[in-house]
Amino acid sequence: MGEVKSDFHAGRILLKNMRLNSDIVAQIDGVTGEKETYGSVLSRSIKLARCLRKSGFKPGDVLAISGVNHFDIRIPFFSALFNGLPLVCIDPYYKHDEIKTVLKLSSPKVVFCDEDFYKTYYTVIKELGLDTKIITFGEEEHSMKQFIEMYEDDEPDDSFRALEFDVNKIYSFLISTSGTTGNVKLAAFTHKLIVSKMAELMTTERPKGIKVLSISPINWVSTYFMTIAAGMIGQTLVLSSVPDNLDVIINIINKYKPVFSLFSPSLATSILSRKDEVDMTCFFYIALVGSKVYPDLFVKFKSLLREGALLVDAYGQTETLGPVVKGLPGTPVGSCGQAYDTYILKLIDPDTGDEITQPNISGELIVKGPSLSEYYNDPEETAKLFTEDGFYRTGDLFYKDENDYFYFVDRIKTLIKCRNYQIVPVELEEVIRNHEDVSDVCVVGIEDREDGQRPVACVVRRKNCVTAQEIKQLVADKLSKHKALSGGVIFLNEFPMTSTGKVARKTLLDIVKNAKRE
Repeated sequence: MGEVKSDFHAGRILLKNMRLNSDIVAQIDGVTGEKETYGSVLSRSIKLARCLRKSGFKPGDVLAISGVNHFDIRIPFFSALFNGLPLVCIDPYYKHDEIKTVLKLSSPKVVFCDEDFYKTYYTVIKELGLDTKIITFGEEEHSMKQFIEMYEDDEPDDSFRALEFDVNKIYSFLISTSGTTGNVKLAAFTHKLIVSKMAELMTTERPKGIKVLSISPINWVSTYFMTIAAGMIGQTLVLSSVPDNLDVIINIINKYKPVFSLFSPSLATSILSRKDEVDMTCFFYIALVGSKVYPDLFVKFKSLLREGALLVDAYGQTETLGPVVKGLPGTPVGSCGQAYDTYILKLIDPDTGDEITQPNISGELIVKGPSLSEYYNDPEETAKLFTEDGFYRTGDLFYKDENDYFYFVDRIKTLIKCRNYQIVPVELEEVIRNHEDVSDVCVVGIEDREDGQRPVACVVRRKNCVTAQEIKQLVADKLSKHKALSGGVIFLNEFPMTSTGKVARKTLLDIVKNAKRE
């Protein structure tokens, strides 16, 4: 990539590298077999970027994207970077209230979404009083195709230049996260940070055109990063336009033989259950991400890979834009690896704040290195981010051994991590509490070897007429499917309480583990 000037932004660098990679296949739809080169992706992104400029969008205006992994989803992604529009990607499974939370924080000037969600976004935008344009993917009214036809011109693609702006004042990415407190927040990243990550990508030789299996939704930090990395290096993303379908994933692996991917532990478990149907020897590198990886799962899954393939138990957070520890050959099973050179890692006592230097003693992991600048439009949560000496608080418990290998233990807070999704108990509790026959409710997470954790609703009834199925259906109707009460429901006469009048969650969890769940 050569020298990276301090005033370069991510869009300028990406534009240059995508032009160099124009003949390489950028994306393959593993379901339909359709292919598209970087030349085509770039041409479509340039057209959209020009049309956004002509319609009045300026650097600093936030652009939002939501949708499944179809061929159009990354076009506004690249256009936003070219034009200096901070980019926020929204979970395609979000429903009305969840979408409203993200839009309230980000106040986007334009939203790109699948056609089926047009009415939902229209309603939310109207309720919030936002001046936001909605553009849909597909052929219908309000579509991206019609928007481009309205503003496009005959200027050649090679005359296009990324806009210039102050890289110190305009963010590149706003990534949704629940952080350590459970409230939805947007982690804001500068262009300088993204450029530094790009520079890291170019420090090692990586062959162009290798196939990368990309099955995570557009809003995950891994997808932000993989989209940038693929465009920089010239890798081919193999996508699935049919989400969350194990049969499709197995067929894609067998047909296209990708060499790199990120898997959740739950997906790894599912693959193991059908190991005779899939050939995993095509992979040279797989990172297991998102939740705790049990050692026996790691060993069994690794046995499916070719000799010499690298399987890592990766740890990072949205706030650090990915991993802070690296797993290399020789990393002990159960460990996430050792600290990257760009990060300083410490363990501290969560209660006293004292540093823990002895091996094999758990403490909160704190991190100093490339990370977010702030929680966007949320100064109160931003104030909680760092220690006095500038370390980011992860909210996760770790210990390290005598050789400085780090081992994940658990979350400090009460967030539930199910199939790589963070579930905020209070969000489910508020939905359930609205039922007229529910007196009180507390949602806890129980450990599950496949999903990491599963949410369980503990309910105190006013009457005995409300059923577990009604509680489950209430949550399913109000919230996205990954927040379903997959751990079940139990009914109690009362909750165990602490001396300060709070629910004793640890005691309650012990009750849940030994109770019959419906």
